[in-house]
Amino acid sequence: MKLTHSFSLGIAVFLAPISASAALLAHYDFTDGDILDDEQGNYALTEVAPGTGNVGINPDGSASFPGNGAANGAHLEVVGPGGSANFTVSLWVRTDSWSQGGFQGIFSNLNASTAGNFSWQIDVNSGTLRVVSATANFEIISTDATGFATDTWHHIVLRKTPAGTELFATELGDVGGPNSLGTNDDNPGGLQNFRLGTNRNTDSFFRMDMSNVKIYDDADTPIATLFAEGPQLVPEPSSTALLGLGVLGFVLRRRR
Repeated sequence: MKLTHSFSLGIAVFLAPISASAALLAHYDFTDGDILDDEQGNYALTEVAPGTGNVGINPDGSASFPGNGAANGAHLEVVGPGGSANFTVSLWVRTDSWSQGGFQGIFSNLNASTAGNFSWQIDVNSGTLRVVSATANFEIISTDATGFATDTWHHIVLRKTPAGTELFATELGDVGGPNSLGTNDDNPGGLQNFRLGTNRNTDSFFRMDMSNVKIYDDADTPIATLFAEGPQLVPEPSSTALLGLGVLGFVLRRRR
């Protein structure tokens, strides 16, 4: 028993620094019915809903953002760790329209400081999916999103390294794997804030469902690995399971 205890203690000591230095900063998995908690435990969100709209939960476990259709919109946010030489923001989005107006924010970082404005956002502007950055003189990567399928999940990833920035957008089920929309050697900014569902000015909101949001302070996790995870929704009950429940209900009624 003493040997087993020592071995377990040694493993715990060995794993401790690995866990402490884990690159995954935050993971927002809404399938538990909680739109605010961070599965990593450090960056719980706050809902900002000054109008009539609220961020809700869909039956499939995704978060529902009302967009500009609700007065003043609604979004989720939390203060982040700050500047970062490398980062990866990975999220899944589904919408009924890729052309809802101007500057419709999907994810943004707000940081208007005296030393420099490191604000940036992923948005859809009149049908154009793009990355907009204050440090890089506005738009740095963009693509026409009007041809994107509606009511279909898309994996959107922004990756920053010292060498530059890359944006990905890939439809769920795309056999070609992650689709890069382009690279740019500009520095978009940092991770001063995590803001889901709004632009930098907090006045334009993209109407969408969102799922499986992950934020890393590195650029090491392969995009293909993140894409392979999918939106990670609540599975629909199978026909076999439904039949089983029906039979169980019939048996229980007969026993009465």
